[in-house]
Amino acid sequence: MRFIYSLALLALVLSHADASIGASRRTAVVRAVERVQPSVVSLHVRYRERVQHLYSRYRGDPFWNLFSPLYYVPQDQTGSGFVVDDEGYILTNSHVVGDPRQLQKISVSLPEPDSRTFEARYVASDPNSDLAVLKVEDGNMPVAPLGTSDDVLVGEWAIAIGNPFDLGPTVSIGVVSALDRDFSEPKGDYYYRDMIQTDAAINIGNSGGPLVNADGEVIGINSFIYTGGEYSSGSIGIGFAIPIDTAASFLEEIRQHGQVRRSWTGILAVQDITPNLTEYLRLDSTDGALVVRVARASPAELAGLESGDVIVAINDEKIRNANEAIGVLRGLRVGEVAALGVVRHNEHYNLDLTLEERPYRTRR
Repeated sequence: MRFIYSLALLALVLSHADASIGASRRTAVVRAVERVQPSVVSLHVRYRERVQHLYSRYRGDPFWNLFSPLYYVPQDQTGSGFVVDDEGYILTNSHVVGDPRQLQKISVSLPEPDSRTFEARYVASDPNSDLAVLKVEDGNMPVAPLGTSDDVLVGEWAIAIGNPFDLGPTVSIGVVSALDRDFSEPKGDYYYRDMIQTDAAINIGNSGGPLVNADGEVIGINSFIYTGGEYSSGSIGIGFAIPIDTAASFLEEIRQHGQVRRSWTGILAVQDITPNLTEYLRLDSTDGALVVRVARASPAELAGLESGDVIVAINDEKIRNANEAIGVLRGLRVGEVAALGVVRHNEHYNLDLTLEERPYRTRR
């Protein structure tokens, strides 16, 4: 009898141990993935690439370039995205979609066990912040829970979900490595600012997919990686995501106006401060952007900005060069105010510049 009791007790202990092990496997990361992954789609984009045919003997000859025939070749690329609402809107990167004028077809596939595939319609893109939105007319798709990028913590878990190398739904994990990473020089056609840095593995095809916190909320859109060399393409643990709050502003613009309205400051040209200009303008350093030209009756002129002014700060953010000033201003939406810190004749001024929608014609 005592032996049977011991066996029963052992079985009870083992069953509790199995339950405990099973519970320990269902970590916060597992629960976060289960919450978001059903809404993450794999994108397959087909577009036309214009090619100029040149016979090899005339290749590089500018005269024969004029008479060489042009033709279009279908090309395919892959990426990621995620569903943001019940209407079937999908958020991704603009560089995944490419030039909308050359688009032929966009297919989106949901992960297993759903596995449905839809044809998506291009809606709009932002040429400045590398964001694009697509739409699937046939609704009833899982929606990703959107968080906020305002309270992201350096060191917290970061989960990247996407379709790297077109392998299908893939999860990688790391931490938030840094916040507010700015790139003064554009990456291709895009200005990246206030980026979230992560060491979660991000590779080709991850672009447009979500960066997720341990609560299962999207905090960013995975966009590009630093590879350490011009000819390298794999992840070395330095990836960057656009904050979800930036994307939320973009989505609101689309919902209200159906497109991204091009903002207009009226600043026609800016340039870097050279050492010679520093001496001539009696500045303390080469930091800042020199205003070269301002359009008449423009928001910049109405704000009091003049040619020869040096912009040293925008919205309390220090400006080091012309590209940085351009990047900050391009990231602002129509109706937003740019608080400019300006140096003029060795005096400091604060000017409020309200961005307007770009007119069809500008007065110089």
